[in-house]
Amino acid sequence: MTPTVYGLIAHPAGHSLSPKMQNAMMKQYQIDAHYHAFDIAESDFETAIAGLRVLNVGGFNVSTPYKQKIITQLDEISPLAQRLQAVNTVKQVGNRWIGINTDGDGFWKSISEHQRKQNVIILGTGGAARAVIAQAKTYGVQHLMVFNRYHNDWVKRQDAIETLSDGIASLENLDNIEQLNQKLKQADILINATTVGMDDDQSLLSKQQVQQLPQHCMVIDMIYRNHYTTLLKDANQRGLNIQNGLPMLVQQGALSFEYWFDKQANIDMMTAVIEENKK
Repeated sequence: MTPTVYGLIAHPAGHSLSPKMQNAMMKQYQIDAHYHAFDIAESDFETAIAGLRVLNVGGFNVSTPYKQKIITQLDEISPLAQRLQAVNTVKQVGNRWIGINTDGDGFWKSISEHQRKQNVIILGTGGAARAVIAQAKTYGVQHLMVFNRYHNDWVKRQDAIETLSDGIASLENLDNIEQLNQKLKQADILINATTVGMDDDQSLLSKQQVQQLPQHCMVIDMIYRNHYTTLLKDANQRGLNIQNGLPMLVQQGALSFEYWFDKQANIDMMTAVIEENKK
């Protein structure tokens, strides 16, 4: 009997660590399945999705640039995925495809429950930031300051973020240095949800700004391809608790696995597999 196919659709997909992580979990539970990364060119998207239906895939993850585009191909999506207009996990139930979004939950579950999180600052308003914003209140965040460069659709974006956060977030101009510096002094968690620093030594915050963070503040950079961005290095020099995007990746993968198989994921093992393959 042919193993059930699971996978990831993305472009590019070759750098993904998800296959290592998911196949290790399937092996641990002796599940007759295999997880594969499908690198799908945008021009081939609809043909490829039709192919996945023919393959009778059991489920798949969705990454850039298809989290929104996949919605039209699904039979049902969760209320959270509807709010975000983004899906990152799909499961076949009967002959129907159901999509959910585990990005926000994966992020917040990667943070210790003992970490203070009443006042949170997020840099960026992209898809990753929006997922974190949408689930922040559920995990005990009381005030959320979202900083971004000014855009033409600023008012519309302000309203969207306030609604998405259930009223706890406000959008502020990143170029308002005085306000940003004031809020940094009160932050329990600082999150970089942009790609700044992924491929170079750039940072949205100066060393002097990082110096203004309280000693209990946790600094998180959602980038995981660059283990230690300049932001994390500066925060580490201050002795602050830091975290890159790998714990979030593991938690998201664990939530996907549990959704597909109704079995508890082994977070420690998944983390070990990821760390080993990052070396």
